[in-house]
Amino acid sequence: MIINVQNIYFYNHKASLMKHHLHLLIPIFCCLILSSCTCNRNGQLPKKEKTVEASDIKVDIIEFQKELFACHPEMLENELTALQQKHPTFSNVYFNQVLNLPEAGDKSMQLKVMKEFISKPAMKGLYDSVQYKFSNLDFLKKDLKVLFANYKSYFPEKPTPKVYTCISEFSYSVFTATDSILAISLDKYLGSNYIFYASLFQQYTFMLRTFDQKYISIDCANVLVANLIPPPGDKSTLLDKMIAEGKILYAIHSLLPDKKNYDIIKYTEKNWEWCKKNEPRIWAFFLEENLLYNTRFEEYKYVKDGPNTYGMPSDSPGRVGAWVGLQIVEAYMREYPQTTLKELIAIKDGQKMLTGSKYKPSF
Repeated sequence: MIINVQNIYFYNHKASLMKHHLHLLIPIFCCLILSSCTCNRNGQLPKKEKTVEASDIKVDIIEFQKELFACHPEMLENELTALQQKHPTFSNVYFNQVLNLPEAGDKSMQLKVMKEFISKPAMKGLYDSVQYKFSNLDFLKKDLKVLFANYKSYFPEKPTPKVYTCISEFSYSVFTATDSILAISLDKYLGSNYIFYASLFQQYTFMLRTFDQKYISIDCANVLVANLIPPPGDKSTLLDKMIAEGKILYAIHSLLPDKKNYDIIKYTEKNWEWCKKNEPRIWAFFLEENLLYNTRFEEYKYVKDGPNTYGMPSDSPGRVGAWVGLQIVEAYMREYPQTTLKELIAIKDGQKMLTGSKYKPSF
């Protein structure tokens, strides 16, 4: 019954709009076409601290999984030691945190676990699938050159990360090991139809289409900027959470300006258009339900991934709260175009952002 009421709330304005605003339909329709076709914000990018060109960036990708699976099981102790000496920082994070090896003191157990990891047929099959799918990483180098050039343009003090690829047995997508190392777990990008994804992620089938190589650079940008934007505390309002997510999305698009808006948030184009079509009703929902200034932890559900967004129609996409956060951030940056990404990130008061944005979608 609640769902029916909400569906009516989101869609019952159509008749009155047709009756009272018929003369506006043609220009509105044209604007919608333009907005749906214009998938970047080059005219609205934030001010850079310096200009670094992609051609000035060198990207070397270390395929750690190749070196690991080249180890001989009978010579594993010496070869793993050599691997750890060659890549000390990454090895430490990968073995101890990603693969969760037993404590350092238990050497025999570590070797047993790693011998099974590189020898068992399932893992060798996964490795073969990764190497077949990603035999050529030129597409990734091209994207990362753009990403790192913009990253250095907005944050000149940050190092250009060294890039590793690996296999995490589906545990991770992208992660960092200090500011200087960015790691990509290629087994999370084998394509939505990869034979084992459906059974492994039965409760998250809505995410399967995002296990695709076109999202690798977006996830890399996500990790880099998320490390710069402190997550809101437990007592933060939902508005604070929405704007924090909006900042991340805005920063990703600033680092990868040629990526489509809906790919940045991992929507389909239909999802994005649903939000645009229903934007005034979405905003009214948050206001009328008194959600914006709610500090309950459970309100994170409005900004997190899901098949749809809690309390909204079944055809809504997930994390609509994050989408609204992005609209507020973009509106703020239109009002204050000289604001740098650093300055934007430094604003912790969600209400200040909302007031300054003058965000107020109307029917």
